[in-house]
Amino acid sequence: MMNYHYQLIVFVAIMDDIFKIFVEQLRDGQEKLISEVLPPDFLDISEPNLGFHFPVKVNGVVYIAEHELLMCWSIQTQATIPCNICNEAVNVPVEIENIYASEPLTNIKSGIYNFKELLRETILLEIPHFVECNSGNCPQRTAYAKYFQNTENSSEDLGEEKILPFADLKWDLQSEQEH
Repeated sequence: MMNYHYQLIVFVAIMDDIFKIFVEQLRDGQEKLISEVLPPDFLDISEPNLGFHFPVKVNGVVYIAEHELLMCWSIQTQATIPCNICNEAVNVPVEIENIYASEPLTNIKSGIYNFKELLRETILLEIPHFVECNSGNCPQRTAYAKYFQNTENSSEDLGEEKILPFADLKWDLQSEQEH
C-alpha cells in the first residue's frame, strides 16, 4: 500500500510539471514547443452531464514578446454530454485551432507559469451548449415533434395535434421596458 501511495505522489508531481513553463528559459528569443497527450483528469470535472474520457492533445509554442508570455496552441479532445432530445450520451469533438493567450511577465512572480487552469478554461469554454445524437438526427425527435414549433413534419403529417404551450406569449421586450 505504501508503494502505491508513493507512486501516486510521483505521478501527480510529474503531471504538474507538464504544465509548467520556466520563463527564464525563454529569454533571448527562445521558444518552448508544447506537444503533449494528457489524460483528461486535470480538467477536474465532476458534473453529472459532462464528462471527458478521451485524451487531451495539445500542440503549440510558448515565447516571450516584449513583456508578455505568449502561448499559441491547438487542442483536440472529446466531451461527453447528453443529447438534448433523448438524453443519451454523445461524444462531441472539441477542437480549438491556433488560439492565442498571453500573460504579463509582471504577473509571474516566481518565474514559473503553470498553464493548467488556462488550458482547462479554454477547453470548457468551447463545449457546445446543445448537442443532438446521430449527427443532429436523434431517433426520438419524431416522438417530440409536436412540441417543436419548426419541424420538417407538420402535425397534420403525423396525425397528431400540435402542442405549443408557450405560443400565445407576447415576447415584445422593448415595449415592456418602456413601461
